[in-house]
Amino acid sequence: MGELLLQAFFWAVILGSVACSLGGGSAYGQDGQTVTYRCLDDTTFTLRASKDFAIVQFANGEYKLPRRPSDIALKYASDQATLYLDGDFAAFVAEDRPLPGCVRSERAERG
Repeated sequence: MGELLLQAFFWAVILGSVACSLGGGSAYGQDGQTVTYRCLDDTTFTLRASKDFAIVQFANGEYKLPRRPSDIALKYASDQATLYLDGDFAAFVAEDRPLPGCVRSERAERG
């Protein structure tokens, strides 16, 4: 899983750099807001994040990830999965889901 995580982070940094040069901002699902991400393989997930936890939800599963220290990007990780956030870009890696290139596509409407 270490090599997949490294590849995922590499793509997140590359895509994040492109976003910053295009005026991308910091709009991931912080403070309980739900945000939808779309990945390079057309997988989508929703994200709700706080300063302590992130909940990553797919159509067929969910991951609750505690915040972890990182000098590079926002990092949420458990033994099962890791999520890096950098502006509108995300990299998510789990044993069954290597998703290196994900971009915020819209705010999910929750009523």
